[in-house]
Order: sequence, then C-alpha cells, then structure tokens
Amino acid sequence: MKKSDAAHSADVLSALLGGLDTSLPGTRPDLADEATAFAQHLTPLLSRLPEAAPPEGLFDAIEAELDGEAEAPFQSVRAEEGEWEQRTEKVWKKVLAQDTETGRSMYLLRCLPGASIRPHIHERAEHLFILEGELWIDGKLYSAGDAQVAKPGSVHPEITMPAGCLVLVSA
Repeated sequence: MKKSDAAHSADVLSALLGGLDTSLPGTRPDLADEATAFAQHLTPLLSRLPEAAPPEGLFDAIEAELDGEAEAPFQSVRAEEGEWEQRTEKVWKKVLAQDTETGRSMYLLRCLPGASIRPHIHERAEHLFILEGELWIDGKLYSAGDAQVAKPGSVHPEITMPAGCLVLVSA
C-alpha cells in the first residue's frame, strides 16, 4: 500500500529535523530531541495542507543558480592582465572594468607621442586622470596628476598628446 503524500512528507520532515547527522560541523547534538519532538508536532498539520505543485521552471532555476558562478564582490585586473586594444594608429585602450547595467566603464588609454583624439560628445560624465606624460585639451596643458571631468552632453575638442601619455578614464 502506498503511503499518503502527507505521511511521506511527515517522514521527510522527521528525517530532516530529527535525524540530522550530529557529527557535521555546525550541528547541535544537544537539540536533537527537541528537533524530533518539533517534527512530531508538525506532522498532523501536514495532512491539512492542500497539495501544491511547485511553479513551472522552479527546479531548473534553482539548478541554474547552484551551477552558476556567484558574482564576486570585487573585480581585479593585475598590471599584466587584460588586453590592450588598438583604437587608432597611436592610441591603445585597456578596459579595467565594465558595468553592463549602466554602460559605464573604467579603462586606460596609452597614447604614443603625436597621438590625437577627435572631437566628440559625451553621452555620460567622463573623468580623466593623467597618470604619465601630458596632453592638451582646448589649449590647456594637463600633466601627470591632473584630472578633468566632462559633463554629459559636453563636447570635447580635439585632444593632442605631443609627448604621449597614460590616462585613466571613467566614463
């Protein structure tokens, strides 16, 4: 004779609460008797619960979550990691971080002597910090340690790097 679903559920609940392997780290052997008594008190309630099927796709979603890699709270890129992508003849870009939700990114620009960047409009705020060398923007010289912030919608005039530079950009 097949056990009823409620009886089966009661057995499972009793096994979970009363039959814990107390040799596992974090278990409380001193509470084993209380867990068994708790399971016995809950067993009659199980027979009163209506049958319910889990929502469609629930188990697949749980498995996907368990199989997926948890997003790390920190992202790191070591100096020797990442790839430099050639943007123009004399400008190279290395992405350090990318936020797919906002579209913002942080990257390095390595500009060889004589490099230039054409005028462009900023869709979002852009922060520049010159790490090495120097660059010229709108007739102003920016050297290592200098920073500039361009507001969304602003137009950057041509940027020239007669001596070359390394720039950290957040945009």
